[in-house]
Amino acid sequence: MSIKKIFTTLLLAFFYGLCHAQILDDSTRQVYSLKTTRYILEEDILNNRKIYYNPDSTLEGFHLFNRSLKNGWFYQDLGNIGTAIKPLFFEPNQDVSTQLGFTTYGFYALDARKAKYYNTKSPYTNMFYTQSGGGTMLVNFTHSQNIKPRWNITFDAHRLTSSKQYGAPQTREERLVDSWAVIANTNYESKNGKYIFLATYNHFNHAPTELGGIKPLNDTINKFVPVESLNNYKNYLGRLSNAASRDWRNEFHIYHQYKLTDEFQVYHILDYQRRIDYYNDYTYKKDLLSGNGADFYKIPVPTDTIAIKAMKDTLSLALRYRLIENRFGIKGIYRGFAYRLHLRNRLYNLTSNFGNDFRLKLKNEILAGAWANYFFPDSLKRAYAELEIGTNGNFKLKAEYISPKLTAGFSQLSTPAYILDERFMSAAYTWSKSLNNQFSNNLYATTTIRRNRFLLAPSLHYSLIKNYIYYDQNAQVQQSSYDVHTFRGSLKVEYRWKKILLANEIQIAKTTEEAILRMPLIANNTTIAYEFLYAKKLSINTGLEIYYRSAYKADNYMPLTRQFYLQDDVKVWGYPVVDVFADMKISNVRLFFKFAHVNQGFPENGYYVGPVYPGLRRTFFVGANWPLFD
Repeated sequence: MSIKKIFTTLLLAFFYGLCHAQILDDSTRQVYSLKTTRYILEEDILNNRKIYYNPDSTLEGFHLFNRSLKNGWFYQDLGNIGTAIKPLFFEPNQDVSTQLGFTTYGFYALDARKAKYYNTKSPYTNMFYTQSGGGTMLVNFTHSQNIKPRWNITFDAHRLTSSKQYGAPQTREERLVDSWAVIANTNYESKNGKYIFLATYNHFNHAPTELGGIKPLNDTINKFVPVESLNNYKNYLGRLSNAASRDWRNEFHIYHQYKLTDEFQVYHILDYQRRIDYYNDYTYKKDLLSGNGADFYKIPVPTDTIAIKAMKDTLSLALRYRLIENRFGIKGIYRGFAYRLHLRNRLYNLTSNFGNDFRLKLKNEILAGAWANYFFPDSLKRAYAELEIGTNGNFKLKAEYISPKLTAGFSQLSTPAYILDERFMSAAYTWSKSLNNQFSNNLYATTTIRRNRFLLAPSLHYSLIKNYIYYDQNAQVQQSSYDVHTFRGSLKVEYRWKKILLANEIQIAKTTEEAILRMPLIANNTTIAYEFLYAKKLSINTGLEIYYRSAYKADNYMPLTRQFYLQDDVKVWGYPVVDVFADMKISNVRLFFKFAHVNQGFPENGYYVGPVYPGLRRTFFVGANWPLFD
């Protein structure tokens, strides 16, 4: 479907929504709305905070249509939506249990522990649709309905596709990423409120084509493409000619609790997870013998004729991981104090297409934890502390103070290496290592100051990391024997005057070990917006956003291990990206238009987000949101 047809369809649908909203406003009283639709989160129930939320309907920032943009784009990806992604700055792993690894696509999965459990007065349907001229499509569909007053069922599906920017695509629709993320959940509360039951089924199927970066169309080796030559991405090939990954997950999650008294409650959490991860490079042998594959995988070109004959044409990896986790606990609240104690048992195993050579037999892990929270008399401030200890020296100690003006906290974490950091096997390379727990002390504080039209929000983050785990220039796992210190300060400033918003957020980061931990010194986001009301009905918020990252040697990416790894050859960004947007709303219907990277060609023809991964080219997006209540 062409962008003109998509634009026309969305525009007609939007104006139909305008007319429909007008009829409701003028002739009838709309009984059901976003205000009568509410949901609760498992975390709030677990922590004895029964807080209800309404679905978001704000106009400002509606064009920020994915999780990365909503969080300030403080991530490194591979230049397109749906590609491998990681945080731009160091973030400690908060889960101290043993994890599989392969985290770069989990960013796009839904989290069963953060599922929204609705209570609706009428059937509620929410549809969100985004399409770009470059072949990207996002569709989010939510339907929730109360079967009985205290029993609800919800279905939430997210569809994501994006198209190749390079790799010699023949059409704009040639697929780069094909992804489904689906949640189906139910919640029930007994009439007396003593028993609560939450259950979620979570499915994720993410299938990206792995291009390996960009290279010139007529080159037989992987030469670098300078930014001045990025005026037409279609003139370039991918460094991998026929490779693909798949991240496939199924999960069942159950939470239920019974309240004997406010002071004493019992709860149980059950998780069953099944993961299948694939990687296939179908021209591995051919590319390896030509030298391209050896350069990409950081391995020597084979010269032994017997070894060459024994090689398979395809580099293949298939992993199957299963986990059953039970958490049993007690909790309660008394005179402003809330407490929680739990015991956590995890059983997991790993198999692969390499049979017993790459297999993890059933493992048992036990963790015990405690949590305490104090609500201050004004109910606006609280402080909490938590501790969790595992059987292998892993532990988590955290304390935090939260108030409307100040949030400050400390955490001490000892987390085991990922399973796939310690053991990995493929036809390209294999290792088996015993890695120490990664240890970190983390301090952070942020405050918000409001003065008339101004808002100031400074924050500070500091981490001391021991036994830091990283992947070196040869894409091999390593562990640092010396301490790594990271410092990050940020300042968010907003000025609002009448209908004008001027906002800027700057992050300044520094580490003592730039040789093994790479991040930009400066990351800056600027927003200039103007909001007005047209024809007394249509709210419009329009403006521009400028994203800037100072030049730095960003990590490269290895799709075989799904790891970002160090490189010393190329600096990326050092370039401003300008997006122009217009958000519109009438009643509950919202629409946006966005021209991303509108400044392509000035000051350069493009930019890199990774050493061989160019950023998104100039692209037009259009999106709409329709909530329905019957």
